[in-house]
Amino acid sequence: FNVINQISFRVPDVGALRHFNQALKGEKVSEVSPVTHGNAISVYFRDPEGNRIELFFDTPWYCEQPCRETVDFSKSDAEILQWTEKLARSLPGFQPRETWSAGLRRKMQAP
Repeated sequence: FNVINQISFRVPDVGALRHFNQALKGEKVSEVSPVTHGNAISVYFRDPEGNRIELFFDTPWYCEQPCRETVDFSKSDAEILQWTEKLARSLPGFQPRETWSAGLRRKMQAP
């Protein structure tokens, strides 16, 4: 039993995710899964001890969850971002991340 659901690490761009996705193929890890949630692109895997690890890049968009679609790293970074944006735009609540963040900040301010 492990009380930790997952450990997540932010990476700077889609290229970094592509690099790690490829590098993980030669490691003793399991369940390597590149996906997008619309608001982020991630690579999930289980480390040798069974811990779930997420490497992720935040996209500039917000959309309601759940959303989980497989990412095809044979496509270019630009193609992946374009496809992810199209997906995010098709989901409820789509808006630029900054607009969503500003609205959340307003809601959290004390009256």
